Amino acid sequence: MSKCVAVAIVTAVAAGMLSPVAHAQDEKWNNLAPPLSTYKNKKPGGPAPRREIAGIWDTGWIGGSGNPEHPATLAGGRAGAVGGQEDETGIANPLPYTAKGLEALKANKPSNGVRQVDFALTNDPATICDPLGFPYMFTWEMRTINVTQSPTQVVMINPFYGGYRIIWTDGRTLPKDPDLRWNGYSVGRWTDDYTFVVETTGLNPRSWLDHAGRPHSEQLRVEETYHRVDRDTVELTMKITDPVMYTEPWLAMNKFLLHLMPPDFDIRENFCSPTENKSYNDDYGNAAIQNPSK
Repeated sequence: MSKCVAVAIVTAVAAGMLSPVAHAQDEKWNNLAPPLSTYKNKKPGGPAPRREIAGIWDTGWIGGSGNPEHPATLAGGRAGAVGGQEDETGIANPLPYTAKGLEALKANKPSNGVRQVDFALTNDPATICDPLGFPYMFTWEMRTINVTQSPTQVVMINPFYGGYRIIWTDGRTLPKDPDLRWNGYSVGRWTDDYTFVVETTGLNPRSWLDHAGRPHSEQLRVEETYHRVDRDTVELTMKITDPVMYTEPWLAMNKFLLHLMPPDFDIRENFCSPTENKSYNDDYGNAAIQNPSK
């Protein structure tokens, strides 16, 4: 079996490892969101509530190589189909790396995209069940998120890898010298009745920005803008600012759509299990590198 085929099998098994087991369920449990085509010609769902972002939101984003605005694929290529490049030469919409950023990029070894390596050689923190951290949890497998809101907080729960975020809305400022966190420190404010802006800093540089291995430093600052278009739709724009790794700010998401689910929608559990991950690596991951030409 060729190395490319082995990698494809390894990737498929990895996806299966993180996917819930398919079996008959009570219709109130383990719901699946409708396909994105459902929303293509859907009429506006009525006026948006004022200063309200709570709800269960589906994105349909099952990410491949990179974030939505900057995928790490060659023109016309399929995510993960071509690998082995040292950098991102030849991709559409390249990122503005500094010299240090390009060096850090090359040190990260993703398991898909133009720079993919055999799964057994990747140093993606996700493959050892480290927390994805923010914004990786959004730029890879955002899928369906549950958002709750109180007078002092907005809480976002993303079941993929057990991701969650606390966004403070009580008027506090971001810490000036924070202990670094996987999900950072977030504060939010309403700039008008339908626009919620979140600033996040203090992010652990052990995490990646996305599944293509884009790096970040301790100086990363993420700005999210949630614009409530109507009752059923939110547009998310995410700006990345990191002067250590990038020469200028750039958008990871630009008016990315979130669709409101019914209030009784039950999101499936989707954890990364270290014991299952080890078993998978022992059975499949190592085989790709030990027998590259078979």
